[in-house]
Amino acid sequence: MSDKTKWILRKNKNSHLNPSDYESLKKQLMQNLDLGSRAAEILINRGMDSILQTKRYLNPSHDDLHDPFLFNDMEKVVKRIVKAQEANEKICLYGDYDADGTTGVSILLHFLKSNGFNVTYFIPNRLITGYGLHTTPLQTLVDEGVGLLITIDNGITANDQVEFCNQHKMDVIITDHHECHGTLPAALGIINPKVPGSNYPFKELCGAGVAFKLAQAISIRLNVDLDLQNAVECVALATVADLVPLQNENRSLVFLGLAYLNSSPRNPGIRALIEASELTQLKAWHFGFVLGPKINAAGRLGEAHHIVDLLTGSDPVKLMELAKFLSEENRKRQDLELAILADALVLVESQELNKDDIMIVVGENWHSGVIGIVASRIQEKYYRPVIVISVVDGIGKASCRSVEGFNIFEALKSCGEYFSSYGGHDQAAGFSIKAQNIGTMIEKIKNYGESVGIKKHLIRKIPYDAIISEDEITWELFEVCSRFEPCGLGNPGVQFVIDKPDIISMGTMGKEANHLRLSLRNDIKGVGFGFGDFYRTQPDLALTGYQGVELLCRLDANEYRGNKTLQLLVKDIRLNPIWNLETAKRLVKAIVQSENPGALIDLATDNINPGDLHLLRETVKHVYLILGNASGSGISVYSKKNPDLSPFHFLMACEVLREVGLIAYGFKDGLLFSKIIETRKKKDIQNTKLMIKLKKMISER
Repeated sequence: MSDKTKWILRKNKNSHLNPSDYESLKKQLMQNLDLGSRAAEILINRGMDSILQTKRYLNPSHDDLHDPFLFNDMEKVVKRIVKAQEANEKICLYGDYDADGTTGVSILLHFLKSNGFNVTYFIPNRLITGYGLHTTPLQTLVDEGVGLLITIDNGITANDQVEFCNQHKMDVIITDHHECHGTLPAALGIINPKVPGSNYPFKELCGAGVAFKLAQAISIRLNVDLDLQNAVECVALATVADLVPLQNENRSLVFLGLAYLNSSPRNPGIRALIEASELTQLKAWHFGFVLGPKINAAGRLGEAHHIVDLLTGSDPVKLMELAKFLSEENRKRQDLELAILADALVLVESQELNKDDIMIVVGENWHSGVIGIVASRIQEKYYRPVIVISVVDGIGKASCRSVEGFNIFEALKSCGEYFSSYGGHDQAAGFSIKAQNIGTMIEKIKNYGESVGIKKHLIRKIPYDAIISEDEITWELFEVCSRFEPCGLGNPGVQFVIDKPDIISMGTMGKEANHLRLSLRNDIKGVGFGFGDFYRTQPDLALTGYQGVELLCRLDANEYRGNKTLQLLVKDIRLNPIWNLETAKRLVKAIVQSENPGALIDLATDNINPGDLHLLRETVKHVYLILGNASGSGISVYSKKNPDLSPFHFLMACEVLREVGLIAYGFKDGLLFSKIIETRKKKDIQNTKLMIKLKKMISER
């Protein structure tokens, strides 16, 4: 959990809607689509501005899939592929080794073979050949008589390699989805929604999605059947695994793929992988966190051909063996990842890299197949753009992961002259570099970050859809949230902030106590994976009766031994700063000592709601009575007898009482000691300097 986190309420994205129009649209959605008030509000706040758009969002279908011939070069590409079929010309599919590339190869390979094409495939070994097109395997393909090369999930920056193919009379069709930079390769045709001037209406397909559109187009032109269910199941898996936004066509493909797989799976390999993973009802996150990593593991460890065997095979026994093998490969990958992550974190701490705006970790002989995952883990921990470089024999291979708002691909372009090769997206990229250029590259990319104002992007922003009470945590609300599935990048799950949660217990769970468990008074349980540290670092939580704890959650259904219960999935947790004694002391000190406390205190940085700082006259009187009853004994500013009295309000009240001469107080060994000063004069609490300053500071916010 980042130390700089801001919760942001999703507000009406339809800025053209005034309050009256907003209410009118809300009423229309409720009446025409059988929606409740809360669901309609969330949909509008997420950008829905018509009944038709909302209906399509809630009910994705095959009708949402765009015409593949909207790709600029699709007509001539399909014509060339049909010509190859007529001449029985040898075609090779040249894929990437990750889940996206291997799945894309499998889709097109299965389709072309089923329709009599002379087709083979090649996927480079990640550990030997590396990413993308390379002249050595290309020469082998030329020698083997390949006349047409179709790239899948790569090739958009391979100008020299495409020229090599052209010189050797091997035509090249590029299908890719990565960013373009500079002059495009001189291929026969390019199918990529991101090429300049593209007419395709959606730019965020994954590589397998682009391969699927090519298969669609060929099937239309040849008037042959495409095993649509099989292909969509594969595309759905690749779409989530490759972290492209679940919007528009992507969301429809994942929705349809999940529907197929949860009813009667067509692809035998995916079915075997589901069974080996002991999954029953699939959700989108299973693609990203369960199935996807097992598929990616083979490519990371140099054995990507097993994925094609899995996704195009038909023998149930062999497929189950493959699925179990991939599970074991994933376990090996996890062991490698943990070892390298531990080494990398040691370097981060010893070199104080966490103080840098862009964290660049350089290690020797790290396994290049897992440094991308290591970069992701470090990014999650520190919320910084992260570059992990593994240097082997004088050559560095790197994986990059960024944060929202900072385009890591553009950052790489700023120092592209130092790379042997590079490519990627705005949030994830990679490159290779000679070791002697690393130092200069680091300096230049940091300068780039500073020039574009990177610091403003280093606050983790967590959006939520509404503030709800405990009474609203019902199965009805759970069903509302389910309407937004499939969820993932670009279409996050519905999240809520619980208004003043009545927590009755809290603790840790897991072998290493890394996770949080809690219970609310209404018998709702909650779990927070990875939030065990919150409990361990807040020793006074139990003293306050868990007052001031704020929860940002999703609703989840937990099933155990046939019993289904609602539970909260804690996505973030924090203690309201006014309930943290040290923060409260700092706030009060700033207000007391400064004539303009608003200039000293950045409430937004501390996640403080100005409205929480109001100090009532009744609160000051209440604190005076508490101090009087203490009879000079030391007391804690936390009290179960006064559960609504925060440390900030307690201390601020003490300062007001001290200003008017009613008490003297101080701290010793964590306890507050006070002395009542006897007086018969009536004191005007409301017009003290402190109360006036506090009111002014709040009003300015």
